[in-house]
Amino acid sequence: MCADATDQQFGPWNPGLKSQLPREYLPLSTMYRPENVLTGVEEAAELGDFCGLPAHKLVMFRAERLIVHELLVRVTADLAVPDGSKYEDLGINFRQTTSIILDKYISPHFAEISERYEQLRKQAQACAIEELSRELLPLSADAAGVAEPPARSWFSWLAGSQEKPAQGPETSEDRQARVVGEWRARRAGAAPLEAACLDALIKIVTAVAGKRGRLVGDRELIARMAVTLVCNDYGSRMIGEAIESHILEAVEAEGFRLLPVQAKPVVMNVKGASAAGKSTMRPLQKKLAQRINVPWDDFALISPDIWRKFLLDYDTLGDAYKYAGTMSGHELEIIDKKLDRYMAAKAADGRMSHLLIDRFRFDSFVLEPDREEGSNLLTRFGDLIYMFFVITPPDATVERAWQRGLKFGRYKAVDDLLDHNVEAFTGMPDLFFTWALRADKRVHFEFLDNSVPIGELPRTVAFGWNDEINILDVSRMIDVDRFRKININADSPREVYAEGTDEPADNIAFLKQCAERLPVVNFADWQTGQPYARLEGGMQTWCGKKLLKQAQADTVTRAGLDALGVCIDDVACTSSDAPACLLPEKTHTLGAWAPQIAVSTA
Repeated sequence: MCADATDQQFGPWNPGLKSQLPREYLPLSTMYRPENVLTGVEEAAELGDFCGLPAHKLVMFRAERLIVHELLVRVTADLAVPDGSKYEDLGINFRQTTSIILDKYISPHFAEISERYEQLRKQAQACAIEELSRELLPLSADAAGVAEPPARSWFSWLAGSQEKPAQGPETSEDRQARVVGEWRARRAGAAPLEAACLDALIKIVTAVAGKRGRLVGDRELIARMAVTLVCNDYGSRMIGEAIESHILEAVEAEGFRLLPVQAKPVVMNVKGASAAGKSTMRPLQKKLAQRINVPWDDFALISPDIWRKFLLDYDTLGDAYKYAGTMSGHELEIIDKKLDRYMAAKAADGRMSHLLIDRFRFDSFVLEPDREEGSNLLTRFGDLIYMFFVITPPDATVERAWQRGLKFGRYKAVDDLLDHNVEAFTGMPDLFFTWALRADKRVHFEFLDNSVPIGELPRTVAFGWNDEINILDVSRMIDVDRFRKININADSPREVYAEGTDEPADNIAFLKQCAERLPVVNFADWQTGQPYARLEGGMQTWCGKKLLKQAQADTVTRAGLDALGVCIDDVACTSSDAPACLLPEKTHTLGAWAPQIAVSTA
C-alpha cells in the first residue's frame, strides 16, 4: 500500500496517497519508463537541476511513444467514437479503436518511422552544435589571450535594460544576449527544422543563464537538451504526419467514421473542479444536441482522461496502484497540448467538427495578459457555444473522487482535489465573462448545482444567452466565491470551509460582477420560473413584490440581493415591463428547475 498510511483506515479523507509521486515510484511514471523514453530518472533530474527546467520536460521520447501521442490526438479529433450508455463506455470504445489502428496499421511501419526520427535527431544535433559553436561557445576569451571587461548581468538583458556596456571587447553575457536576439529574429523566416532548433536553443540557453547567472556547460550538453525539445515537439509533428495515411487506411478497412467538417461548429464545454461531475453531464448534453437538431455522432468528444489507461497498464503497478493517475499526469498534459496544436491546424484548414469538451486544464482558467481572451481555449473554434459551469461543494468532490478511485482505479490526494477547487472557482468568473461578453459568437451559458445525489439531475442555478443572465438560485452563485476560500489542508469535511469565510456578504464579488458587467440580470423563482426582479445596467428596473418578499426570506439570498440594491420598490414594482415567465421547454438548459410552473400572483 501507500507509504505513511499502511496502519490507517483508508477512506475519502485518507485515501492513502500524497499529491506528489514518491521518489521510489518515479521509475513507474510513464515519463521515465525505458520502453517510452531515452532519458532515465536520474539523468532527467540532473539536467533539471542544471538548467532549471522541470525534469519531465527534459526527457526524450522514443519514436514509438510519439506515435502513440499523435495517434491519441487524431482519434480524439478526427474519429467518431461511440460513448455508450455508461460512464466508462467512451474510454473502452476509444482505447479499442486506438489499439486496432496502432497494432494492425501503424506497427508494421515502426522501423521506417523510427529511422526517420533518428535522422531528424541527428540533423537537430548538427544544427544545435553548429549554432552554439559559431559564437556562443567558442574558445574562451582568456584562452585566446584577450581579457574580458567586467561582465554585464544576464538578467539585465532578460529585463530589456537599455544600459550600455563599457567600451571594449564584448563580454560573454553581452554576446549571449546578442546571439539569442539574433536567433529570435531568424526564427520566423527559417525552415521548419531550423526554426524548431532555434526555438529550443533559445529556451535552453535562457533557462541555463537564468538558473546560473550566465551560460555554463559544454556545447554537447546544451545541444543535447535542445535536441530533446526538438524531438519531442517538431519530431512528434513529423511522426503525426507520417501516420496519417495509415490511420486513413484503418478507417476504410475497419469501417471507422471520420467526423464531418462543419461550416458552423457547435462547441459544448463543461468546466468545473476535478471530480465535480463534469463527465456525468454528457448524457444531458446528448439530449440537448437532439433538441437543437445537431447529430451527437458528429461531435469530437474531447476527454483526455480516457487516454490514461492507454498510456499505462494499471494492473502492473502493484502497491503503487493508487498513484496510477499521477503516473500518467505529465504525459497526459503534454499530449493535451499537442491536441490543441492539431485542433488549431484543423481550424486554419477549415476542417473543424463539432466539439464536446470535458477536461480540467490548468491553463483553462488562466487568462494570460499578453493573449486575447479565450485564445488558448478550444472553445474559440465554435460558432455556437454552450458553456456549462459545474458548482459542486469541494468536500463532495473529495467523497466522489474516492468512489471514482474504488471503481476505476484513479485516486487523487485530498489536498490536490481541494487545490483544484480553489483554482476552478477562482478562474470561473473570468472564464464566464470571457465568453458571455463575446459579441462575435452566440454563447449560451448555464451554471449547475451538482450537489445532488448521484443519478439525479443537477439543479440549474443560472442561465442565459450572451449578455443577459437569469439567476434562479442566488445562494449557489454566492458559493462561487465561497468555494475558492477553502482550506486545502483539510482532513475532514468540517475543516474545508475556513472559519469566517461563510458570511454571504463577504462572498458576493461574482454576483456584483454579473450586475456590473452584464447589461441585463433577471432574478426568478427556482420552483416556478416566475421573475421577481430585473437589473439593467446595474440598476433595478422592475420587481414583483410577492415573490421578491418570498426570496428575501432566505438570509443568504437576501444578502446577495441587498448587495445589488434589489428591494421592494413601489415605482419598480408597478412597472408594466415585467419579464416573461421562464419556461424550461423554451430554453437550452440541462439541469432541473421550475418543477411547479404556475402563474405568478405577484
